[in-house]
Amino acid sequence: MSSPEQDFKVPETVAAHPAWARLEDQRSYYDVKAGAYQNRYKQIKLGLIGLSAGIPLIVFLPGEAFKYVVAAVGVVIAMLEGLLLLNQYGPLWIKYRSTAEGLKRERWLLLSHAGEYAGKSDDEALRQMAEKVEGLLEAEHREWGGGQQKMLEALVKTQAFVQAHIDETNKRAAEAAAAAGAPAPAP
Repeated sequence: MSSPEQDFKVPETVAAHPAWARLEDQRSYYDVKAGAYQNRYKQIKLGLIGLSAGIPLIVFLPGEAFKYVVAAVGVVIAMLEGLLLLNQYGPLWIKYRSTAEGLKRERWLLLSHAGEYAGKSDDEALRQMAEKVEGLLEAEHREWGGGQQKMLEALVKTQAFVQAHIDETNKRAAEAAAAAGAPAPAP
């Protein structure tokens, strides 16, 4: 079964217009990115679920090895969660899919001469669609920029927390060494 997009021929006057080229380029970009981010998000989440579910089984490893394996799994889980936070695969998947669907909606309304494009010449409808598409893209870009700023602020706070933890750990190690009469460890 073929999709409607394969069977439908775009009129030459529409296909040759720069607004149409922009729409198709951006629709394809957001569609591909949404799919890629969805795949990455689901792969990482599936890995996290598997690692987390495996921890109770690790305690049955012989000897003391289980402590090291649990610690290593914990590190991997933290790194994967950090990767999800840093790259925002889940939120970007949803945002990009929403933008792609909005662009697809404008495409079909224009080609059907429906909605706000009803009763307009192709040239007039394409100009109006160009404004609508650029409005959608501008809103997405503004939201993306705001999200990036929030993510950077969260990273700065995390780095400050980690540095405070390292400083506190070094201070306690130095105090413990001083109490034991041993030389303080190097920071």
